[in-house]
Amino acid sequence: MNAVVALTVGLLFGVGVLLTLKRDLVRMAAGGLLLTNSAILFILSTGFPERGEPLHGEGATPVMTDPLAQSLALTAIVIGFATSALLLAFVYRMHEQHGSLDLRDVVHAELEEEQSHTRESPEPEER
Repeated sequence: MNAVVALTVGLLFGVGVLLTLKRDLVRMAAGGLLLTNSAILFILSTGFPERGEPLHGEGATPVMTDPLAQSLALTAIVIGFATSALLLAFVYRMHEQHGSLDLRDVVHAELEEEQSHTRESPEPEER
């Protein structure tokens, strides 16, 4: 079971990194989401031994799950949700402002806008 979880975490992390390196802003956001989910799955996998009970197990040496891992995972889920909402709002605003989600087009539009502002601003007068 541990090998399956490790492979799943590795696959999610690898695909997340691959998507983050793309030039499309939506794919970059999806890569960030996958990286967050792989981190949450990794945190949860560290706190669950083989069939551990959530509170108190039966027998002399009960196998228990770690509640710290569960609370860290819940905190990571909330932070990941807020970050994802902010990131998707940023992507939507970039699409509204520039009309494209390709990073090269956005950078080109930003450079053109900066050049037009520098041409319009008058140079300061010397005293």
